[in-house]
Amino acid sequence: MNLRTTVGAIVTIGYYIASVLGHLEISLWLVQPRQSDLLGDYKLADFLPHIGVLILAAMLIWQARCALRGSNRLATLTAWSAWLIVVALIDRFLIYSFPEYLHYPQYALLAWLIARLHDPGRNRLAVGPVLLAVTLLGIADEALQYSWITISYSNYLDFNDFLLNLLGGAAGLLLYYGFAPGPSEKQTPGFRIKPGMTAARSSALYGLVGFAWLGICMLLGVAAVNATSPEPTRLHLIERQPSYSTWIPGPHAGRYYVVDPTTGILFLAGLGALASAAPIRPRRADRRKFPNTPTQP
Repeated sequence: MNLRTTVGAIVTIGYYIASVLGHLEISLWLVQPRQSDLLGDYKLADFLPHIGVLILAAMLIWQARCALRGSNRLATLTAWSAWLIVVALIDRFLIYSFPEYLHYPQYALLAWLIARLHDPGRNRLAVGPVLLAVTLLGIADEALQYSWITISYSNYLDFNDFLLNLLGGAAGLLLYYGFAPGPSEKQTPGFRIKPGMTAARSSALYGLVGFAWLGICMLLGVAAVNATSPEPTRLHLIERQPSYSTWIPGPHAGRYYVVDPTTGILFLAGLGALASAAPIRPRRADRRKFPNTPTQP
């Protein structure tokens, strides 16, 4: 491990710990009532939508410049479009308040840091493993919030936030890999698949298998909790008050839906698997590019 890798690991771990432990303090700081002669009664959270628009505009300008200089434009734009559709649906049905949008930059930065640490050359398309790691860290974060940091007001383990963290990680990976030069196209005698794409397919396999096992293990855990729960209407280890599969009033869209564990796990594993497999190009394209290249024995 060289110095650059060591520093990157320290920064990544430090950022994750700081973001987890500072979650409650930042949330309280944003929603704390304030008063001034100029603004009257206000909260810093009231300005988040306007700040979000400015950040979004800056991101669009940055991505437009990356698109002009980079490659993979169609694939990246398609991925961003799919991401925005899912985010729009979650915004409509699963968001309690606008500050929850902070999950996106929080986990986008975490995914960017992990991807840079794991694949500094951006030639392995390690979407699956990195997204799986970010998802596991997001689950650990929410479990810690529920069991310790926000125990005074967390009525249930929030599977809605699991999805937000996953989407934040996906955004970070799009920022890291999107519009970047593709894998090396150096042709290797005796092989019809480019070396970079071989690594990408391997990473996709790790991601697919990892998300499959994550989904199975989580479903088994929820089934065990359900089987041992003394109350049929409440999952006693992950639900302090009956909340799952209900609509709850909220300031963002009027009301939001609390995803039940089974549905949340299926969405989490399904979206993770789709994102893991998305960067892989079909083998047919490689044959067309190198029609006379011999295949592997």
